[in-house]
Amino acid sequence: MFVQSKETIDIQNVTISYEYYRANKPDADTLVFIHGFLSCSFSFRKLFPLLYTDFNLLCFDLPGFGESEKISSIHYSLHEYASLANDLLERFNIEKAILIGHSMGGQIALRTCIQHPERVKKLILLCSSSYIKSSSLPLRLCSYLPFFPFCLSIGMSSINIQKNFQHLVYDHKLLTQEVIDGYTTSFSEKGFYNALAKLVREREEDLSTSTLNKINFPILLIWGEDDRLVPLRVGERMKKDLPDAELLVFPHTGHLISEEHPDKTADAIRSFLAK
Repeated sequence: MFVQSKETIDIQNVTISYEYYRANKPDADTLVFIHGFLSCSFSFRKLFPLLYTDFNLLCFDLPGFGESEKISSIHYSLHEYASLANDLLERFNIEKAILIGHSMGGQIALRTCIQHPERVKKLILLCSSSYIKSSSLPLRLCSYLPFFPFCLSIGMSSINIQKNFQHLVYDHKLLTQEVIDGYTTSFSEKGFYNALAKLVREREEDLSTSTLNKINFPILLIWGEDDRLVPLRVGERMKKDLPDAELLVFPHTGHLISEEHPDKTADAIRSFLAK
C-alpha cells in the first residue's frame, strides 16, 4: 500500500521539501517530478500510487513554493532551479533520471538537459511552458520596490481562485475545496510573495527554438486538447523544434493533466519508457 511521506533536505543553502519513494527493484529507473509555476508537488500526488511499484520516484517543491523554504538570499531563475535539480540527483546518487516536468517545470527539465546532459535519460513534458519571454523591464524595475510583494499579495487575494482554477481543467467537478487548498498551500505565506517578486525579476525567457533544436533526448510531450493556459499549438510547435519528440494529446483535458487523467498519464509514461 502506498503511503505518502515528506522529508526535508538542505541544498544550496535552502531547505527543500521532497518525497522519495524507492521501488523494490535494483534496476528501477528514477522518475524526477518538477512542478509548475504557482504549484507544488501536490500536483503529482495521483501519479505516485500508480508508478511507485516499478519506478523510484523523486519529487520536490521548488524554492519559493509548496513546503520548501522561501528566502530572499537565493537566485530565483530557471537556470538555478535546474542546477538545484542536478544537486538533488547528486545528493541521492542518481546517475541518470527520467525528468517529468509540468508547465514551468518542463522548462526546468529542458534546462537540466542543457546544463547537465549526463544526468538525463529521457524527458516527459506535461503541458510544458515554452516560448515565454522574460518579464518586461518596467515590471522588473517595479519588483525592486519594497512594497511590490505586498501588492502581489493583495492582487492574489482579490482573485477568484475557484474561477481561475476552472480555466485549468476541463472537468470543473474535480475542483473540490480540498484540491484547491492543496495547490494554493503557499498563498497565505508572506515569504511566498517575496520569492515571487524575485522570480518575476530573475526568471529568464524560455529556451529558444535554436536551443531546443539541439536537445536530442527522447521526449514525450503530453498535452490537454483543451489547455487554455498553455494551448496545444505550443506542444505542436515544440514537437517540431525538438529532434526526438512525440506528442500525445488527451481530448477533453485542460492544463492540470495529471489531476484530470492520472491513469492515462501513468499508462503513457509506462509505454514511453518501455520503448
